[in-house]
Amino acid sequence: MAEFLRMFGYTVSTAGDGYDALALLETTTIDIVITDVRMPRMDGMNLMTIIKNKYSDLPVIIITGVNENKTRDIAHEKGADAFIAKPFHMRDLKKVVDSMCK
Repeated sequence: MAEFLRMFGYTVSTAGDGYDALALLETTTIDIVITDVRMPRMDGMNLMTIIKNKYSDLPVIIITGVNENKTRDIAHEKGADAFIAKPFHMRDLKKVVDSMCK
């Protein structure tokens, strides 16, 4: 995903897990967060909850292939700005990112 978005001029930072993402947010200006639900050490839902509490205006896109409908409902209840179900086409991801970053 990172390389794909870079092809369209986006500056992309990556993190290995939710804790690394939170550390990155402390030191880097981030315009949007894209997170998977399943990650090591901290899942994407917990990451999003922390982000929304600390950086309420920062858009978060949740990506998952796990129990789509239920996960989508929970993600939106917790403040997700967008939800993308796996598998997805990269052009669909780009459309969502473009709509939030421009």
